Amino acid sequence: MEQLQVLRGFIANIDVIPPLVFTFQYNPQSVSDNKKVNYVDRNSSLCGNAPGKFYVGGGDRIISVSFKLHGLEQGLNVINPSGVDNGISTELAKLRSFLYPKADAWATFSGGAPGGMKLAAPPTCYFGFGTKILEGTIIEMQINETQFNSALAPVRADVTVTIAVDESDGNALYELDKQHRNVLAALGLQNISLF
Repeated sequence: MEQLQVLRGFIANIDVIPPLVFTFQYNPQSVSDNKKVNYVDRNSSLCGNAPGKFYVGGGDRIISVSFKLHGLEQGLNVINPSGVDNGISTELAKLRSFLYPKADAWATFSGGAPGGMKLAAPPTCYFGFGTKILEGTIIEMQINETQFNSALAPVRADVTVTIAVDESDGNALYELDKQHRNVLAALGLQNISLF
């Protein structure tokens, strides 16, 4: 009998070699998806004397997820058997590198240019969770280490990641998300009874 595997969300950065892919050990219980919209009164100096509100723009779409990491005393990484780098240290290092991967780490180890490839812009990240696959930039990360092993390496942590979604024209993932949202909204109209 085939065993079903639980789908897991992910955060990925493909701007570095090898690509960084962080798969949620335990999927978040909730995903916050917020966007601020800006309006001004129509009778302001921008709009003349017409009453009501006038759309002047929107803020960033912000995705925020909170999740837990849990590692046993022997750690998640079999390649790192030492107690100092054990527990969830490798997963935390991977997460932190989404904020500022200054160089291509692989180039340093493979005899490439000293310091590797420099990244000028903030690193792009891809967030995948169910039908949401979005491109953006991590603008905030909070890591609260809550338990440690005998070498004081963290074995449990609570993490919150906040991503500003790239909604620029021509962004293929944003366009796909917009089409998906429009199709779902149109399907929702079938639930309305006119009589």
